[in-house]
Amino acid sequence: MRSKLWLVGTAAAVALSSTAAMASVVVVRSLGPSAKAYPPGKTLPESASISLKGGDVVTLLGPSSAQTLRGPGNFNAKSVTLASAAGKRGRFGALRTADVVRNPSIWDLDVTQSGKMCVTKGGKLNLWRPDAQAAAKLNIRSADGKVQAVDFAPGKTAIAWPAAMPLADAEYQIEWPSSGEKSSVQFITVTNAPADMVGAAQVLIEKGCQNQLELLVESASKGPK
Repeated sequence: MRSKLWLVGTAAAVALSSTAAMASVVVVRSLGPSAKAYPPGKTLPESASISLKGGDVVTLLGPSSAQTLRGPGNFNAKSVTLASAAGKRGRFGALRTADVVRNPSIWDLDVTQSGKMCVTKGGKLNLWRPDAQAAAKLNIRSADGKVQAVDFAPGKTAIAWPAAMPLADAEYQIEWPSSGEKSSVQFITVTNAPADMVGAAQVLIEKGCQNQLELLVESASKGPK
C-alpha cells in the first residue's frame, strides 16, 4: 500500500472560483529558475507570454487539458486554451481516467493514500481502493477515538462513506487489520466547489489537497475520452 502526501469559508471559496473563472489557464506545477515568477496557483490570461529559462518546467491547466512547458523558450498561454477547446469536456467532477487502477474521480477518497482531502459540503463521499480482487475490511478511526468498520466485497472498488461516522473537518485514520497498515486523511470542506477544472485546481492548490490535484492534472493530460 502506498502512503503519500496526495475550501474554508463561503467567501473564500467564491473568491477563488471567481478569480479562476476570469483566467484562461492556471499554473499547477513549477520547477526551475523561474518558479517564483510562475508559482502554483498563478492564473494567466490567454494573451500571456511565458518566458522560461533552461531548467524550467511549468505545467499549465486549461479548461479541459493540461500542458507541460520546458525551458528555455517563449510560449503563449493560448496554446493551452486551444488544446482545451479541441478536447472540451463536461463537468470536471465526472472526470475519468483511462487506467482502471486509478481513482475514477477527484472527489473519491483513495483509501491507500494519506494527505489532505477536499470534500464538497453536502456531497457524497466514496471510499475507493485500487485492488478489488479480494474481500477486504478496514477501520475508520476518528480523532475522538471512535471506530467504524467498513467491508469491501470481492470485486467492489468503491463504497459510500459510512453514515454512522459523521464527516467533519478533522483527521481520520484508516486502518487495515489484516496487514496492520494505516493511512491518514484530513478533510477540508468546500462550501461552493467550482464547476470548472481551472477553478478546481485553484481551490485544491490553495487548500493543499495535493493528491486530488495530481489526479486532476494527470486526467487532463490524457486528452479527451
